[in-house]
Amino acid sequence: MAVGEMPGSKPAKPEEKKGRERLVAEAVQLLSSEGIHGTSIGKLAERTGYSKGGIMAHFNSKREMVLTLIDESVAITRAYFREELKGATTPSQRLSRTLETYGTYWTSGVFEGGCLFLNLSVDATEASDEISLALKTAARTFISDFANIVRIGQATDEFRADADADDVGERLMALCIGCGWIYRMTGEDQIFQRMQPAVDEILTEILKKARVTH
Repeated sequence: MAVGEMPGSKPAKPEEKKGRERLVAEAVQLLSSEGIHGTSIGKLAERTGYSKGGIMAHFNSKREMVLTLIDESVAITRAYFREELKGATTPSQRLSRTLETYGTYWTSGVFEGGCLFLNLSVDATEASDEISLALKTAARTFISDFANIVRIGQATDEFRADADADDVGERLMALCIGCGWIYRMTGEDQIFQRMQPAVDEILTEILKKARVTH
């Protein structure tokens, strides 16, 4: 069942589904640039040309809209990373390109406001419990994605079996967010390249071959 769809309701017609998809896409961009508090049904109506009533037909409340948009933004972000990293053939290559990929995620216009989740982190402390939980879940999802790459590397004997996958995931996420904050404040995208040695250092720690002694 789709978010906001009432039990027993009829499936949406193709044109209704297409209209909802367009509305969600526009709302995601609005949320990325305006934040939770700055995003409203009224602003979305101005942006899309929908009436407020037309928007309310898809979202029963602002809370429901924001929760839907967070879920959609997680899907967009994960799809972007999958696409950008698909050319990397090993777990170490995928992890090595993490920071570079996050840099292009910022600069290529995936979201109008840059990293939507970094932007929303400011609002999270004042958001409702349900929205705060959704943002925390999103963060853990991204960390888990990085950690799972480590686990794949352990399963294929590329990474040390005793490497803490969750710790690596958190450290990589911290690097990404830290560089994103600096880029947001300075506009200097070179920060992503300058911090690459920090990623390489993490890889050196967990690569199995780095433990080999002669």
